This record gives sequence, structure tokens and C-alpha cells, in this order.
Amino acid sequence: MSQARKEFRLTGWHVLAMLVAFFGVIFAVNGVFVYYSQVSWTGLLPGNGYEASIKYNKEAARLRAMLAKGWRTKVLVPKDGRIIIALTDKSGEPVTGLKATARVMRPVGTQDDQALTFTEKGLGRYVADTALATGAWRMDARFTRKGELQWRADAEFVVPEK
Repeated sequence: MSQARKEFRLTGWHVLAMLVAFFGVIFAVNGVFVYYSQVSWTGLLPGNGYEASIKYNKEAARLRAMLAKGWRTKVLVPKDGRIIIALTDKSGEPVTGLKATARVMRPVGTQDDQALTFTEKGLGRYVADTALATGAWRMDARFTRKGELQWRADAEFVVPEK
């Protein structure tokens, strides 16, 4: 006796079950994503967005006022590796009496990053107290008077071989 094997036939119920299973998996994964998005980090702005925009506007106004001074910085790099910053006003006169500090970084990596303090030597010429090693550097310099930021300068430069 041989048993006749029943041939499989795809019916509408099979197609419906496949569609329900497929979209059920999609909805379940989306549900997990929605859950974790709600219980994890809340977004880009901390606190009140209105207060953050006011703070941003104050900072932008402060920077516009700083740029309106028209000061210019020139970075000089002698072979001894001690950075010199010449600071002049919009008429070309030296700006004196400021405290100058800077953060210097290598373009790649963080192992040589350091803070520099500058001493005013000559009118409007601020000289770093520390010599830098040969190679490429980036600098963010800040000039303050009585603790208030007066000017900020960014520069990229290369310290030549000695």
C-alpha cells in the first residue's frame, strides 16, 4: 500500500499569514526602537530651549562686538620654538596690557596638547614661555583684561627644525 502524498498548494490564507508575520516583525522592531528612544538620551538641548537661545544670542553679540574692534593677530614662529603673537588694533597700533594664554594642539592626536602662557615683551608682542617641538600645530589664543575676554585668535603654524 502506498500512501499518496498530498501536494502543497499556496492559498490566500497562507499569503495573509506571511504578510501578517512580516509586518508583525517590522512593528515589533519599531516598537523596541521607540521604547529605547524614549528611555535613553532625551535630545540635543538641555533644559529650556528658550533660555539656550538667549544664551546663544548673548554669545553671538559678544563675538560681534569683539570682531568690531578690528584687531589683528600675526603669529611668528622663530626656530627656537617659542611662539610670538603680534596684536594690533585696526589702525595698526600695538595692543598692550593684556594677559595672553593659548591652547596648542597637534592637527592629529592629543599626546602633545598643552596650555601656553604668554608674556608681553615689547609693545603688542606676546611671547610664549614654553618652546614647542618641531612640526605642525593649531592654536586657540585668548587675550583677557581683568578676567574679561578681549580678543580670541585661532592659528595654524609650523615650528621649523632647529
